[in-house]
Amino acid sequence: DPALQGSASRPYPKARGVFPVCRKPGNFMKRILLGAVAALAVATGAHADPFAVAYGNTVTQTVNGKTTLIYVNADKTWEQHADGKVVKGTYSWKDDKTACFTVTDPAPADASKATNCNAIEGDHKVGDSWTEQLPNNAGTINMAITAGRN
Repeated sequence: DPALQGSASRPYPKARGVFPVCRKPGNFMKRILLGAVAALAVATGAHADPFAVAYGNTVTQTVNGKTTLIYVNADKTWEQHADGKVVKGTYSWKDDKTACFTVTDPAPADASKATNCNAIEGDHKVGDSWTEQLPNNAGTINMAITAGRN
């Protein structure tokens, strides 16, 4: 399954929360946005759905003053809204701790860059807000999850 391929070792130490995969500097923000839902995982048991907290709710991410809204759906689709643009995709599980996100719309010019795999950690719930450090001290990401779709 192509959606399950492409996970590279991290070029930075493993941290709790958001895990962007930054293979090339030009893809940094795309990787951050796609990896945002990784911060939502709820460690409630081996058979629990780690993204259940996000279904029907809104994940808000702010980086350098720019806000992105992320929606994760039970049918294994997601979408993000930023700067008047919408990006959509699907996700699948590589293993019980790694989710792979594939951009489907708009289709990437280079299909080999469509999929990112991210480690899933965290225990955030609706109403939580938190800050994560970007790799290499490149700044911070402010995250929040709110009830409903904004």
